Amino acid sequence: MYNENEYQYILGDDLIMTGKIVSLSFLKEGESGVVFNFKGGEKFRKKLDSLGIRKNKRIKKVSDMVLRGPITIQIENSSRIAIGRGMAEKIMVRINNR
Repeated sequence: MYNENEYQYILGDDLIMTGKIVSLSFLKEGESGVVFNFKGGEKFRKKLDSLGIRKNKRIKKVSDMVLRGPITIQIENSSRIAIGRGMAEKIMVRINNR
């Protein structure tokens, strides 16, 4: 399937997509990606869903506090929200190699 560094989905002999999977907290300011997966239970996923953070949504890291404070993200060029670093570490993001 995938690991936290690189992944490939293969269907038969066809390569469907390649990219890099990282935690949202590892993105640099201004960098964006697509939500790939979550590391958490049902309650955590419902919380993210209520914030508008869902699989296959494009998110951009807007700002990051130096000493482990909240992370501000923008969801699909519209709403901006601040989330805790612990929450950001559980959101896995696919970065395209393009």
